[in-house]
Amino acid sequence: MLLSHSTLPSSKIARQQRPQCDHVPRRPGSEMAMATILERADKKAYMDDSVPLKATILTHRALPDHVEFVIKVQRVPKPEDSWEVAHRYNEFSDLNDVIKECGYATLPLPPKKIFGSTERQFLVERQQKLQVFMDALLQESFLSSRYEVKKFLDPSNYTENVYDVALRDVSMFFRSEPTWNVVKPLKDIGSRFRKQYYLIESKTNSSLPNHLLSWVESGPDFSLGHRELEVSLKTLTEIKHPHILSPLSATFNGTGLLVVRRYVPTGSLRDRICGGPKPNPQLTLLQKCFASTQPKTRFSVADIRKYGRQVLEALQFLQSKGFVLGHIHSGNVIIDEGCCKLVDIENSLLGLVPLNRHFLLDVRKIHTTADELVFMFGHMLYEMTNGDPLKTATIDSCPPHIDLTLSPLLSSLLTPQGIKTGLPTIEALLANEFFSSASSPPPAGTPPPEKPVLKVHSKLKEILVAHAQKAEQRLVAQQKVVAEHKRVSKAKENYVSEDAKTKRRRNQQKQMSLHSTEEEPEAYPTTAMPRQSSLSLSQPPTVTAVKSTPAATSSSSSSTTTPTAAKPKAAPSAPPPLPTAAPPQPRPQAPPQRPNNDRSSLLSSIEGFGKGKLKKTMTNDRSCPLVSR
Repeated sequence: MLLSHSTLPSSKIARQQRPQCDHVPRRPGSEMAMATILERADKKAYMDDSVPLKATILTHRALPDHVEFVIKVQRVPKPEDSWEVAHRYNEFSDLNDVIKECGYATLPLPPKKIFGSTERQFLVERQQKLQVFMDALLQESFLSSRYEVKKFLDPSNYTENVYDVALRDVSMFFRSEPTWNVVKPLKDIGSRFRKQYYLIESKTNSSLPNHLLSWVESGPDFSLGHRELEVSLKTLTEIKHPHILSPLSATFNGTGLLVVRRYVPTGSLRDRICGGPKPNPQLTLLQKCFASTQPKTRFSVADIRKYGRQVLEALQFLQSKGFVLGHIHSGNVIIDEGCCKLVDIENSLLGLVPLNRHFLLDVRKIHTTADELVFMFGHMLYEMTNGDPLKTATIDSCPPHIDLTLSPLLSSLLTPQGIKTGLPTIEALLANEFFSSASSPPPAGTPPPEKPVLKVHSKLKEILVAHAQKAEQRLVAQQKVVAEHKRVSKAKENYVSEDAKTKRRRNQQKQMSLHSTEEEPEAYPTTAMPRQSSLSLSQPPTVTAVKSTPAATSSSSSSTTTPTAAKPKAAPSAPPPLPTAAPPQPRPQAPPQRPNNDRSSLLSSIEGFGKGKLKKTMTNDRSCPLVSR
């Protein structure tokens, strides 16, 4: 049975297919054809799917027949690596339908509206609700890493339909391997959208159990040559270890790697956590993690101790042979007949990066593949203990429900203080009190465990070490970029905040100075006294005290200094002496450095003088002489 497009329906988002490129199949003994394929693979621009994306809906624009929402997408953490895409509401709805079909049905997508869908107020509200939808979508790592989401936000880099590429390579595999027959495709059962699974069976021997065929593209850290890759893949098929499920065959055709291994119906640790004691490993990842109604399973301390030690023994064996498995998580640890077995050990040869690689970029103390392996092992222990994967790179403290015997171990693996002091090695973990107690001889009557066997040439081991060092150099380079970006962002925030503080301080000082200027005329009354002194000196001398108004001064002087009319005219007498000036009243001492304010107050008082404000008086003029008739 050959696969067809009807067997693997494509998603609603990727309707258009890219024209198929020329594929050069490998013929038996054709080294030139294989070298040509690998040369094309080397020139391929690999996309790191582990980099998280950030989406911000900037605005909406109304076109003649529909409305588009403009989204700014940024590849975290670089703000300069950003672009804009525009989507209609129907495309948001199609994306939500695809995710619903996979088992996640709780995204807050706003409902449709038939009438009034172009009103401005409605579009503003819809834009806000769609932003909430995008935030919820990208917050969940299993959703944000899906192919449909990547294509929705980054259509220029995800033009090729991954499902069609996998279909093409798998179909050619069945043409070259006629002994296998496909039972059914197992779409999206794993966490990588570039890795597809198919349940297959043997045509010649129906008594054999089903097997699992996986196809995966090479990743950004792929650096092995043609000969080195072939020898490495052949070595993987020869591994014999009680806690490693080695592949039966592994073939790389230049586009992807096809691996056949035994199918285990009991599933992985993640299947046991999400599905309970009777999991169904053939469900999609979203159905396992989010569609199940039963609560997540937490492993007991005894099972964590047992399974954790088995995983550490397998990792120690691979590390001693030069194979570095940095992709340890609950999805690639199979539970088979009561013991754990590692799978997908070929990921490191293809240059694949962990899906939570952004955690490694935030922790600069992790810069080697050995530390990366121990750090991922700590995340797996946390998921087994808590029932849910850790959403952040580190934890401040262990949850209270974690057993006291396990809490110090998790603190040394996941807390910032433990990472800062240095992560333990695999040998140190095996010697830890928590895992050392799990080592016990097999019970009587059981066959002895399989003895680990793997022969690796010294030259191949050197090549694998160099391959791991290149991956470490890329990790360190990315960590430096992230650290530099954080430093610049923090400096900008501090600069902006200090600038804002300075502006606020200056505004407060300006307001205080204006307030003090308005209150100074009341505290220092300099308006009446200069007016009194200046006006009294300008008037003629009088006998009695006068008021400080010109009209009152003239009227009072005329009524008090006029002689009587009965007396004859006499010689002019000397003017009366000036009245003795009253002692000056003590004036409040003004500030020594404010002469301009006093002068301005005086001038403003003079300019504001008006005759209409004076009180009218009645004058009895007796200065005229009396004429007798």
